[in-house]
Amino acid sequence: MKKLLEQLSALTQKIWASIRNSPKWATLAAASKARYLLAHQKVCAANQKMVAYTQPKLETLIRRVSKNTAFTLSAKATQIIVYVAIYIVISFIWHFIGGLLEDSNARNARMRPVSVVTAPVKLGEITVIQTALGTVTPRNTVTVYPQVSGILSKVFFKEGDLVQAGQLLALIDPRPYEASLKQAQGTLDKDKALLANAELDLKRYDTLLKQDSISHQVYATQKALVQQYKGNVLTDEGALSNAKLQLEFAHITSPINGRIGLRLVDPGNLVQPSSTNGLFVITQLQPTTVLFSVPQDTIPSFKKFLQEPPPAETVANSEPPKADLQPVANAAPEKGQHAHPDLSPASPVKTDAATEKVVIPIESWNSNSSKKLATGYLESIDNEIDVTTGTVKLRGIFANEDMTLFPNQFVNVRVVLDVLPNVVVIPVPGVQRGTPGTFVYRLNTNNTVSVVPVKLGPVDGENVQVVEGLSPGNIVVVDGTDKLRNGAKVIVGQASVSANPNANGYPRNGQRQKNPSQAN
Repeated sequence: MKKLLEQLSALTQKIWASIRNSPKWATLAAASKARYLLAHQKVCAANQKMVAYTQPKLETLIRRVSKNTAFTLSAKATQIIVYVAIYIVISFIWHFIGGLLEDSNARNARMRPVSVVTAPVKLGEITVIQTALGTVTPRNTVTVYPQVSGILSKVFFKEGDLVQAGQLLALIDPRPYEASLKQAQGTLDKDKALLANAELDLKRYDTLLKQDSISHQVYATQKALVQQYKGNVLTDEGALSNAKLQLEFAHITSPINGRIGLRLVDPGNLVQPSSTNGLFVITQLQPTTVLFSVPQDTIPSFKKFLQEPPPAETVANSEPPKADLQPVANAAPEKGQHAHPDLSPASPVKTDAATEKVVIPIESWNSNSSKKLATGYLESIDNEIDVTTGTVKLRGIFANEDMTLFPNQFVNVRVVLDVLPNVVVIPVPGVQRGTPGTFVYRLNTNNTVSVVPVKLGPVDGENVQVVEGLSPGNIVVVDGTDKLRNGAKVIVGQASVSANPNANGYPRNGQRQKNPSQAN
């Protein structure tokens, strides 16, 4: 590389030497020098003329302004003032012409049609939904405590098993209670025998008394003895029943259906009724409930539910039959039971001829609202508002057949409050917000757009209700609104067809398209 640079430098010097030694170069240099000197003389002469012309005029102007008759201006200062003035004038003219050209280009750009995507305004169906954060709360949670003292000898379950009500779960050493049972049984048999013998003697004394062979005092004493033995038998029967109960308590059974948790006490330990931790915890999973809170402003939406008359009968056991959580068709529930909820937004289900059960569907979604976990219905509303948060608590019940809801799990709750049929709907992307408030760009017949202020209602997925401002048949812009203004010309792009498989912009009747991840 160094050698190449040296060769290029030598070649350049050689070419320059040949040009410099050429006779033509001397002639060209002399002619150029002569022309430069001539031009310099002309410029200097023009400069002197300009100074001679402008110097007295500037002096006169400055004397009038400053009222100093003795003021004089040098030739150099006159040149500086003149050249600065010429620069200012040229700069102003340059910027003025540039601004005119820029305004012309911007005007042409604004008048150029904008490609947009449109969708029609039509009648559809809006589902009014209230969202909230909820916690899965089991309907029943039971901590099993020992009711008798003894050694925990056997355990008949695995941690996490699903157990049924009445299923044997554990056994406390039953031998002391079996012995007590035998002792109580023996005492009862002895007292029964004494009672039987006393009753036979009483019968004999009764015959002898009729024959006037014994005194009334002997008869009365025997009769009292019979009553004493009867009392002893009753006491023994109570002791026997208590011994049987204690032996039954040694066999620990499940009080409810549910899932059993981790074992709190291992076999071989001495357990007592005074234990504070218990043996294990059973949680009911089917059905389960979700507790959530909604703002107090939404309470009027539950007006029908709040005004519902109480059931004719009150069932002490809060565990409803599993069938109560299944949809019904053409069937009325029995008196005093919950109506079988149709978990789709439909007409309320009647419980009897006099009252009507209001069913409000509820959906539980996962933490990021990407998958629906379960569908249930609203079961109850709290009787007061929390003054610290301004919310009211609600409880929804779910069949939880797939075990998708786990106790203390946080879920996103969607409550279907109402279904608005035959309302004006537009796609949500068509709504704009700015100085006029909430507005849309409406497409006119001459391929221009107009700014139309609108009043919106509830939002349902990709659609929103328009209360005022539009009517069915209008066309609004849903994409390409960044460069639009009132009266701008537009070109409806082909993307409208791809975004509108039904050739009408969006799904029919305002219904949302199913997301594959939400197909449950």
